[in-house]
Amino acid sequence: MAFCRKCGAAMAEDDLVCAKCGTRINNAKDDLIDKLVKYKQLLSENEELDTMIRPQSEFPTSDESGYKKKSFMRYFWPFLVGAVVGGYLVYFLSTIVTVMSMSNAVLADQDVASRAMGDSLLGIIVALIVAGAIVFIGIKISKRKQDEFNSNADYMSREISERYQKGLLNEKMVRIYQENINNMRQYERIVPEPYRTSAKVGSIIDILNEDKAQSVEEAILLLG
Repeated sequence: MAFCRKCGAAMAEDDLVCAKCGTRINNAKDDLIDKLVKYKQLLSENEELDTMIRPQSEFPTSDESGYKKKSFMRYFWPFLVGAVVGGYLVYFLSTIVTVMSMSNAVLADQDVASRAMGDSLLGIIVALIVAGAIVFIGIKISKRKQDEFNSNADYMSREISERYQKGLLNEKMVRIYQENINNMRQYERIVPEPYRTSAKVGSIIDILNEDKAQSVEEAILLLG
């Protein structure tokens, strides 16, 4: 006499289900099918992972980006220097013109002081205009270059971060793949090597479920 492994009720030797609690009593064939189902699940998962996993060397080892943003002054300082130098050169040239004008005024017996003051003031105004123009152009160009570079830096930083996250996912899939291989070793002795695919193991399970065979060997013979 047999007993139910769940509730302990007495059962006949050929009973498949406990009359008291309804627990199914597995026989050797049921155990074999259960093992094949687990094996098929592991095979199917690894076959899918095999199409997704890429070499880990393709991914960055960290999400730190070497593309740092640049400040506005990184582009503007040459124009600032140019404005100072340009303004000074214009003022220097105006001073030369003023000296020459004073010499002519002396020869012409004109009012030297008023003319010198006027020429000097004009030189300062022109120098400021030139310096201001250089600063204005520099602001426009520097801002455009800064925006372009920083926009590219942001894009590259996001790209590196996304690739790093994909690398972490890829690494996780590799671990699952290896764990599945280790777990499959206990089932590999049941199925011959040429039939260790999810599709073929699935066909073996179908044949056993349909009672066309009682063992893996018999099912393989039917597969041909």
